[in-house]
Amino acid sequence: MNSLSIRDIAKMAGVSVTTVSRVLNGYPDVSTSTKERVQQVMKDCDYQPNNAARNLKRTHSNAVGLLMEGSATPFITDLSDILEEEINMHGYTLIPHRVMNGVDGVDTAVQLVMEKRLQGLIICGGYFIHSLEQLQRLPVPTVFCTTTLTGIDYAAYSSVHVDDRRAAAEAVNYLCSIGHRDIAILGGIEHDQGGVSSQRLHGYCDALNKNGIGFDPNFVRYCGLFTMQRGFETTCKLLSSQRRPTAIFCVADELAVGACKAIFHAGLRIPQDISVMGYDGTEITRFYEPSICTVRQPKEKIAKKTVEVLISLIEKKGPNQHVVFPTEIVTGGSCASPKND
Repeated sequence: MNSLSIRDIAKMAGVSVTTVSRVLNGYPDVSTSTKERVQQVMKDCDYQPNNAARNLKRTHSNAVGLLMEGSATPFITDLSDILEEEINMHGYTLIPHRVMNGVDGVDTAVQLVMEKRLQGLIICGGYFIHSLEQLQRLPVPTVFCTTTLTGIDYAAYSSVHVDDRRAAAEAVNYLCSIGHRDIAILGGIEHDQGGVSSQRLHGYCDALNKNGIGFDPNFVRYCGLFTMQRGFETTCKLLSSQRRPTAIFCVADELAVGACKAIFHAGLRIPQDISVMGYDGTEITRFYEPSICTVRQPKEKIAKKTVEVLISLIEKKGPNQHVVFPTEIVTGGSCASPKND
């Protein structure tokens, strides 16, 4: 079964492509049970990784780093799998590394480049807010994926992303178009000054202003991490306040799922009592009941273009680039016009 790809092995083992790669390269941060399951699938399928993959741990001479910050959301996980597949097709190998919020991303990136002898770097996540001087410390070609930098000359770096501010505004405009005026938002980090959470909050405010709706600080709630648990807890607090919204815009699909759970927990209905809008367009929104309206990001296009731009920089074929993809509102059963009291 030599035609099998690393993605096929990942699917059969029920893990991500990144996890299979880490098993192949002998990384110690994979649990014993997961490692054994992946190895058993490879054995059953007589899967033989190519020489480059088998020699990765020893050399890393053709490796590209993937630096991810924040919550390990399904969107980021899916994106990293596609990035790895695309990178492999160009003869490089992806070395993933996660950075927790609050850790200096540039310091981590520089250390990772030196330790792994990386040829390039993809920085993925919404909280890498740095100066031009810090950016210039990165010793290899770098592409910011799903995010951009605020206040830095575009000629100094490359990025591939969506316009988060515009996409969020379109989502809230949609809620306004079906009659909502009491719209809350579940955001991420409260003091984020330029990441995706901040951009989506700005878009929310833009839409309120456009539709002549006053800003109510009680309707702005911060979850910190993009997790279902945080979405549930934050929405429970929101619903216990004196003024209840008729719609909630969530800056990530995981927050939307948590919000839905909290709404049901309060004895309310979706969308009859409260509508819910998510962001990212992950698979869970299609299979949740009711299906969740969301802003879909084109993750396949983002991943492929990110790799294309990075390879161009590594091979010195062109200057820095900035690519912005459009988003799409996917309607579902979680949104409807508010009922008339």
